[in-house]
Amino acid sequence: MVHNQLVTYLFGFIALVAIALVRPMDAYAIDGNITNFTLPNGLEVLVKEDHARKVTALQIWVKVGSADEEQDERGISHLIEHMAFKGTERRGVGTIASEVESLGGDINAYTSWDETVFHIVVPSSATVQGLDILTDAVLRPVIDPGELEKEKQVVIEEILEGEERPERKAGKFLLLNAYTASPYRYPIIGYKETVERFTRDNIERFRQKWYVPENMLLVIVGDVDPTALKPELARMTADFKPQGFFRHPRAQEPPQEKTRTAVMRDNNSRETRLHMAFHIPSIHGVDVNALDLTSDLLGARESSRLVRAIKKEKGLVNTISASAMTPKETGVFIISATLESKNIEAVTRAIMDEVAKLAKTPPSEEELDRAKTNIEAQHILARETVQGMARNLGSFRTDLGDAHYEKKYLELNRIVKPKQASEVTARYLVPPNVTLTLLIPEKDRPDFKVDSLQDVLKTYEPPEPPSRVAARAPEVLTATLDNGMRVVLVPDRSNSVVSFRVGCLGGKRYENEQDQGIMNFISRMLDKGTQTLNEGEISRKIEDMGGRLKGFAGYDSFGLAGHFFSRHLDDGLKLVMDLYAHPSFPQDRLDRERSLILNQIKTEPDRPVEFAVQVFSETLFPKHPYGYDKHGSVETVTGFTREDLLEAYKRFSVPANTVMTVVGDLDPQVTLAKIKELFGGIPATRFEAPEVTKEAPLTETRRKTLEIPRAKAHLLIGFRGTTFTDKERYSLTALNNILAGQGGRLFLELRDKESLAYVVTSIFRPGIDPGFFAIYMACDVAKLDQAEAGLLREINRVRTEPVSAAELHRSITNLVGNYQIHLQSTSARAENTCLNTLYGLGYDFDKEYVEKIKAVTSADVLDAAKQFLSPDKCAIVKILPGKEG
Repeated sequence: MVHNQLVTYLFGFIALVAIALVRPMDAYAIDGNITNFTLPNGLEVLVKEDHARKVTALQIWVKVGSADEEQDERGISHLIEHMAFKGTERRGVGTIASEVESLGGDINAYTSWDETVFHIVVPSSATVQGLDILTDAVLRPVIDPGELEKEKQVVIEEILEGEERPERKAGKFLLLNAYTASPYRYPIIGYKETVERFTRDNIERFRQKWYVPENMLLVIVGDVDPTALKPELARMTADFKPQGFFRHPRAQEPPQEKTRTAVMRDNNSRETRLHMAFHIPSIHGVDVNALDLTSDLLGARESSRLVRAIKKEKGLVNTISASAMTPKETGVFIISATLESKNIEAVTRAIMDEVAKLAKTPPSEEELDRAKTNIEAQHILARETVQGMARNLGSFRTDLGDAHYEKKYLELNRIVKPKQASEVTARYLVPPNVTLTLLIPEKDRPDFKVDSLQDVLKTYEPPEPPSRVAARAPEVLTATLDNGMRVVLVPDRSNSVVSFRVGCLGGKRYENEQDQGIMNFISRMLDKGTQTLNEGEISRKIEDMGGRLKGFAGYDSFGLAGHFFSRHLDDGLKLVMDLYAHPSFPQDRLDRERSLILNQIKTEPDRPVEFAVQVFSETLFPKHPYGYDKHGSVETVTGFTREDLLEAYKRFSVPANTVMTVVGDLDPQVTLAKIKELFGGIPATRFEAPEVTKEAPLTETRRKTLEIPRAKAHLLIGFRGTTFTDKERYSLTALNNILAGQGGRLFLELRDKESLAYVVTSIFRPGIDPGFFAIYMACDVAKLDQAEAGLLREINRVRTEPVSAAELHRSITNLVGNYQIHLQSTSARAENTCLNTLYGLGYDFDKEYVEKIKAVTSADVLDAAKQFLSPDKCAIVKILPGKEG
């Protein structure tokens, strides 16, 4: 079951909602720590108390999405979402996001097929203020014609940007062909032609019809008191009157009687994208759990059948996955792959072969249990944040009418039998109930005929047509083992999960021109085998523990990261130790990863933001390793041998260069004893850090322009930055926040007021050595000169004018609030604790960071801007539409 807040093209509903009359406020309905009541105007409220976290998630779910739009309304729901935070009678343009950020919170929204959701996360002390902002923004927006025209241009830019991204084009193409009658076939964002025509009257009429209290749900999760909130909510929504509401049924998708195939060619893509869609029942069907487990068995994990057989063993694809989209009406089971066009026929056969095997032979109990554990883990991990819990509550309530359905869903998952997975596979995942679409690079296989795949699929048709149917403060324990490994253990018993991070100094900073990319390569090999376990056995062990485990590599560090259920702590630590101390880097897996890395290097221009930042880094750091591509170069990656990787890994992964952190449901003393038992026997070895090439000071402006096939121009203006330990780090962090974000200067001045771009933001990245501070914008080519002038104007402004006290207060409060929100999950805390220790900042640096951010003054920001943001000592990079650069 894929929830609509995670997939932008999901979920629809045929529902007749009874006309609601004015009625007195319902009495509380309490189930566990969830309180449910309805306000006098018909607005339903769900409140879940969670006193373990001092933050609150506030969400308004409006039960209307793109699937409810008429033909000439395509995209209006999404445009209304954009307009929600543009101002109210009480709050002017730009003040809503700024006000939320001043509370230390974050505000955003999204649109799906069936819902439009507006959400805020704030410190729990600001819950009432957050509710006042959210209800005002959603219930009482002022649709200013001038602001509407600006936002229409922003949405059109977003539409055009999507047209240059192969993955989005391929997804839209699949749904357009998979559905023939259902409104799910249309893009949520709409079309340029429809968006251009929308007027204020169009929006007002749509809102009058759908934005009524009987068609909304307010979800609140956090450290709150429902009794205290009820009168506040009644007061805030007193002028929001019931209107009477009736939902007309939508067009129904008929059963698919013939196999469909279609192909699209794309000049921007460097690899082929293949999608298969099989129609499946809605979320109300009896097969939902079996279909979810089937998608997991086939393609949700590294040890799933399609991944193992087609990617790892046969090497036919770069990526492959499967997911069951079960909305309120007819859904789709989607199998997606990226590949070289020469493998289209082979991949199609290989996918159908694996599907046919599952249809014929049930999985083992062990394999099915692994899938059940993986799905349960996803639900458990969602509970780590208040916004995750709120999304689940809102989704289950609006999709199924039952906010408590998650418990039933997991219970049903546990009793699914192996034969049920085979039965639903045989019932739904067979021709002619299949649509296959391809997006192929423009010049690949010019004579390819997509109809040829009809014959391939026909061979898999069955003989007969298939049927249709409250936490206490953690007691941190730190220790250094005899061999030099540092250990930090942080208990948090609010959820049955433990997260870990094993980090070593490494990453790009320690590479040179001849071995650039080696750290990334190493990180990708750490879970591919040990002296006693192969890749498949490792994947199964991880999944049996409800976990995730992967290598990571960044600018200054690399290592292992993951999580698992706390009941598997001992077994999890054993596996982590085996991967850390005894990786084998098997040659066959190394060759496969090499191919995938080379493909990432080749296709990097397909990801224009990543590509622009990389070109900028090379320009700003021509000598220092920070300028290298994380993936390396074609030459270095092609030349790496198994011995090269093992030698580099052994050099850096010594205990004296290692920090291990574990955060979650654990007993620190017991866990430390286990870590000593497992890791203490690793021999002590001195860490010899390689010399890092120094970068000369920047004394001029460096410009670089490239052309690639893109519809938009990408512009980066950036400067040398500072280090993790420099005091200027905090001033630049505050400045970055003042410029970035929906309430930031760049957004308000260059996007809202001047409509120069869809995306504009600033980026600050400190490091062990000085990193960078940059400003990024994506815009229309015709606006590029104006955009550059606008960016330079704003840079000059922060260098010459002190920021106001109100602006600085908003920035600092927002930084602190978002820091608290980020640190809700055990994974985030394990990462911070590990890297702060590794970089010499201290395991408890989070507290110091917050205090130093709070201490930043307007004079500090001005001094930092003068010192670092010099227009005559910068790098300016432009990525322009055109031929291959």
